[in-house]
Amino acid sequence: MAAILQSFQQTFGAGLFGGLLAIGMYGLTTSQTYLYFVEYPKDETWTRILVWALWALNTVHTALLVHLIYHYFIVNAFNAFELSQNVWSLPSSMVVHLIIAFLVMIYFLGVIFLFCTRKLRWWLAIPNVCAILLHIGFGIESIIHVFSTHSLVQVPVFTKTAFLPMVASQAAADIVLASSLCFVLHDHRTSFRSTNSILHTLMIYAINRCLLTTGVAVCSLLMIGLKPASMIYIGPEFLFAGLYTNALLTSLNSRRRIRDTPSSDYNSMQLSDIPSDVMAMESQNNRASHRVDVAAMSPKTGSYDGVNSVDDLKQAMAIV
Repeated sequence: MAAILQSFQQTFGAGLFGGLLAIGMYGLTTSQTYLYFVEYPKDETWTRILVWALWALNTVHTALLVHLIYHYFIVNAFNAFELSQNVWSLPSSMVVHLIIAFLVMIYFLGVIFLFCTRKLRWWLAIPNVCAILLHIGFGIESIIHVFSTHSLVQVPVFTKTAFLPMVASQAAADIVLASSLCFVLHDHRTSFRSTNSILHTLMIYAINRCLLTTGVAVCSLLMIGLKPASMIYIGPEFLFAGLYTNALLTSLNSRRRIRDTPSSDYNSMQLSDIPSDVMAMESQNNRASHRVDVAAMSPKTGSYDGVNSVDDLKQAMAIV
């Protein structure tokens, strides 16, 4: 009995702390969403729909967390039996989190697919798709278990068989996505400093997103490993919906700052039209005033078919 009581204290303490942080993060999500629609009203329709959908899902997720906190800490604060019972808003919040994670992962996978060369496109897409599907599969299994369990005491029974693989595959998917994105950006480095600076900035953004979500996932894995008999990992679980949404919104809202950074003065002529000796001299003196085809600039590939100038690179790749 003492062990069960201690487990409940740890579970509800972590759940309350994580829930309050997630509710606070909803304010950041709302401000980021507002900023997006003010700054980028002419974005593609599908992008605006995605942002609206993520904000709406985060609103639902926050409402479910409020219901959880109200149910356990206000209505049934002194009712031991009800505190041990599962409530519908717990698995429902997991469903919303899984949908948000899926949408954001698919978005970044689409960015990788768009900017990758044809030769590497499927080589990078396949491991990313496998990692995402693994996470979704284990997530669905975990949700089914929680929905079918009436008592929270029974939840730790399938922690290592469902929750542990779900969180591990989520961390793996984040790492694979960030690694693939950095590889694609690195593959398009050129001899031009301004272009490489943009690519370097985008790689830093990708790594930071990965570190944030993966770091929380690792914390959750450690909690499962150290306290498998409790649900202490539920605290980090509440944070993922806001973390994924804000990762995407930060990427979208950073485009103007990246786009406005000083660029090279190469603007109008294709590299293939300029003699190599002239290009060498102009590159050294940094006085060229002609347009550069980014695909032609790439030292490794010549089949990149989405971006045609440094300015286009700023505008298009900033969504990464």
